[in-house]
Amino acid sequence: MKKLTFILIIGICSCKSGLNSSSRMESDSSPKKCIEIAERKVLEKAVELFETKIEKQYPKVSLESAYFEFIDDWSNKKLSKNFFKDSLELKVRNLNLWTESTRSDKNMEFEKQLFNVDSMNPIRVKLNSDFSTCLANKIDWGIGTSTFLRMNSKYRISPRIAKKKLYRTSQNDMKKFENRLTIVLGVYYQTMFNIKKTVINYGYK
Repeated sequence: MKKLTFILIIGICSCKSGLNSSSRMESDSSPKKCIEIAERKVLEKAVELFETKIEKQYPKVSLESAYFEFIDDWSNKKLSKNFFKDSLELKVRNLNLWTESTRSDKNMEFEKQLFNVDSMNPIRVKLNSDFSTCLANKIDWGIGTSTFLRMNSKYRISPRIAKKKLYRTSQNDMKKFENRLTIVLGVYYQTMFNIKKTVINYGYK
């Protein structure tokens, strides 16, 4: 009888341990794990604000199609500098998602041509590698946003190369928040911070 009771106790403990392990795995794989809850609220609002902007910019197409219209116009230098402006600019810039490096004079001139602007932020701003990799891991391999995130975290890629990668994302994929967030952060805000001196964390204005 004592042996039977002992076996039952071990069995119950094992089940409990397994459930806890399963719960931890589910938590670790959650998209929220890449972002603090407070940050996520800002990013959800940023996506919402961006989508309002592109719906006005491209009123004759679906929201999913509007993302691709935006990418196309961005890569072909058809968007004015004023397009890259919104009320959440400072809040998004102050999130711990970005990394910085100083541009050389040579790179400054080259990148002004890439983005078709008269001036660039002397500080290059990119999504940091840890966040990019984490977000990419929430997206299926082979989808363009995942490839874009992995490349963008390591290299300086031109808008035209970025477009080729992002165009491997389907309109159906765009229903997933992580894919939309990739474009909002990696294209819209990253461009904004590079063509404007929005480097509030380090005192640049």
